[in-house]
Amino acid sequence: MTQRRFAKTTGIAATLGAIIAVPFMGWAQNQETQPAIAALEANLTDERALFNATVDATVDDDLLELGQLVAMGGAENGGSGMACITCHGANGTGDGSGAFPRLAGQAGWYTYKQLVDYASGARPNQVMSGIAQRLTEREMEAVAAYYAAIDAPYRPIPGEADVSLLQWGGQLGAVGSAEKGIPACVNCHGPSGMGNPPSVPYLAGQYANYMTYQLQLWREGGRDNDAMNVMSAIASKMTDEDMRAVSEYYARVRPVVDVVETVPASIDTPEITE
Repeated sequence: MTQRRFAKTTGIAATLGAIIAVPFMGWAQNQETQPAIAALEANLTDERALFNATVDATVDDDLLELGQLVAMGGAENGGSGMACITCHGANGTGDGSGAFPRLAGQAGWYTYKQLVDYASGARPNQVMSGIAQRLTEREMEAVAAYYAAIDAPYRPIPGEADVSLLQWGGQLGAVGSAEKGIPACVNCHGPSGMGNPPSVPYLAGQYANYMTYQLQLWREGGRDNDAMNVMSAIASKMTDEDMRAVSEYYARVRPVVDVVETVPASIDTPEITE
C-alpha cells in the first residue's frame, strides 16, 4: 500500500481476541442497533476515518453494506463464528471488561493492517488469526470501513482508579519519562491520544485492560507488528505500574464535552485540538 490520500476510506482495529485473563461471561452485546448505511455516509469525510492509503476500492454504499454484512457474520467464508458483533458489538463499542477492544472510529488503514497481520501470522492471536484468514482482502477493507464510520457512545468505566496512578499515566502520555527513557504517547498517538491516521491508532476511550495487555505483549515479544519496533522498544522500558497507569488514564480521556465528567479535576489533561 502506498501512503497517499485516498478518497473516502475508513476503518478500525478489529482486534477481537485479546486473550486477557477475564472469564467469558456471555457479554450482552446489542446486536439490534447496527447503524443504517445512510447514517454512516455522513462520517466518511471525517479526518479520523480516512485511510490516507491506497486500497482496492473507494468507500461507497456497496463497500459499507459489505462491511455490515461481514460484521454480522456474512463473509463469503463466514458464519456465526465469524460475526464481529458477537464480541465487538454492532456499533463497535466492544466488551466492557476490556477483553475485546472498542472499534468505532479507529483509523481505517490501521484496522485493515491488523487484519492482514492476523491473517499472515505477523500478529498471532488464537481467535482473530483464524477469522482473518477466512476474509478476502475486500472483506477486510469493507469491515474496517464499516466500523470506522461509526460514531458510537462510550461505555461507562467500571470502578475507580487511584488519582495518583492517573496522574502518573497522564504525565507519561503528555511528556513521557526522561528518567526511564519513555517518550510521550502524544508524540505518535496525537493530542490526548486521539490517534494519528493512517497508521497510529487512538488510545482515548479504549479499554484499560486491553491496552495494558497489548503493552505486555509488546514487552514480551508476543506482539511485534509495528513499524521499526517502536512499541516494543517503549514497552521494554515500562513497568507493570507504568502500563496500568497510562492505560487507565487514556481509558478515561474523552472528547472535550466529556472530559470534565470522566477525568478527575486534579489531573492535567492535555488540551484536545481539532
